[in-house]
Amino acid sequence: MASDFATSPTTMATYDEVSYAAWITDEVMAALMARIVSVPLLRAESLVGKASKAYKFPKAAKHTAAAVAEGVESANTALTTTAVTITAAEIAFQATVTDVLDLSEIAGASDSRILSIGRALADKIDVDIMALLAGFTASVGTTTVDLSLDNILDGIYTLEAADAASLGSVVFLGHPRQTGDIRQALKSQQSVANIQHSIRFGSGETGKLGPAPGYFGEWFGVDFYNSTNSPSINAGADRSGALFIRDLALGKVTKYDVRVEPMRWAPIRGWVFVGSADYGVGMIEDAAGVEVVSDL
Repeated sequence: MASDFATSPTTMATYDEVSYAAWITDEVMAALMARIVSVPLLRAESLVGKASKAYKFPKAAKHTAAAVAEGVESANTALTTTAVTITAAEIAFQATVTDVLDLSEIAGASDSRILSIGRALADKIDVDIMALLAGFTASVGTTTVDLSLDNILDGIYTLEAADAASLGSVVFLGHPRQTGDIRQALKSQQSVANIQHSIRFGSGETGKLGPAPGYFGEWFGVDFYNSTNSPSINAGADRSGALFIRDLALGKVTKYDVRVEPMRWAPIRGWVFVGSADYGVGMIEDAAGVEVVSDL
């Protein structure tokens, strides 16, 4: 007589109310979001404790000395300045969590909420900064054409010719599509690849430890960074990046930094989480940057 053990067995499908559909890890994995790259490349000033929400960056005008004959009094020249003012404004993000969820969720969810809200605010700051890159008057590159090494060299020369490159280190900030074009250009030009100091060709492959998130590589004395927060321009046909002088071309002022605050809200039997920041970003010196345009 055949065994009947396999007839109508009790399985997870029939007894599903006593087990998880899947075992859930206590760790909530981070969302796939752009790295926060741009902030360390700006001149940053704090408005904390100051009776204003705006910060003024004075700039001295360029003057030229002249020859003077012996014994002749030199002409007097009035020194002049200009200024750029950046004003801070608030951003916010709010989420509500009920008591039922709070008492029923996995252990790691609570910390994840705080991190997610803070990350959303930081990402907004990065987006606002990278939107400034298309504002530089000088520009290199061609619409709907891949970025080339010649474009980069032209941009560096433009900064040098404007005397901007003598006032600080030159950095590039742009989209991974643009740094991808550079990777391909270096791959096909071995002589140039030997000149540059280090370049990332793949994940985890780098010639030196990057100084910040989004670091791509360095050559010709320029540190390159990329982020998917780089905006598209020209009706979505191109990407916008820039070569600019660190701590000079762009600025950020902060009235208060990113913060996330919980508030008990009894009428809904839950908690309200509010993240906010008060900051402003802007261009300080137009001649200290060059927009880099290339194909999307």
